[in-house]
Amino acid sequence: MMRRNFLLSSTLLLVSSLTVFPQTQTQKPPAPQEEQPSVFTVPKDYRYNAKGRRDPFVNPVPKPKAAEVAQQQKSRPPGLKGVLVSEAQIAGVVTSGEPSMNVVVISAPGARAAYFARVGDQLFDAVVKNIRMDAVTFTLTASNNDPKAPREIVRKLRSSSGDNK
Repeated sequence: MMRRNFLLSSTLLLVSSLTVFPQTQTQKPPAPQEEQPSVFTVPKDYRYNAKGRRDPFVNPVPKPKAAEVAQQQKSRPPGLKGVLVSEAQIAGVVTSGEPSMNVVVISAPGARAAYFARVGDQLFDAVVKNIRMDAVTFTLTASNNDPKAPREIVRKLRSSSGDNK
């Protein structure tokens, strides 16, 4: 009997609590608001007072714009004449007793095959000047307004473990 009264009272308590405390309805997600500005955006009225110093938050070396890079890549001719020296990777060198017979194997990103170049062959911004067993020398032909820029670039070859003679 006591157990029955307990079950009845607990059931009554449960039913009354459901009516007193209705369930909360799920809230709808908030409507999309305007895009929040990036943390790195600079307010329009921001002015840096340099007093002889550079702004520490501005990159001193400006990055090339994507349009300029795309235009430069579109204007290059196909083949070895379209490869920049900075992109060229020396895949190997074939040397001979006669220096004019030396050949350098150049690979470039995006190229289907490697290119074979001899002394005097042109790349997009350089000419092959010298080919040796351990290094290849390029002479830059692109006009650069920087007088401190190197006129020649020497790319050294890494010898594989079996080529130590």
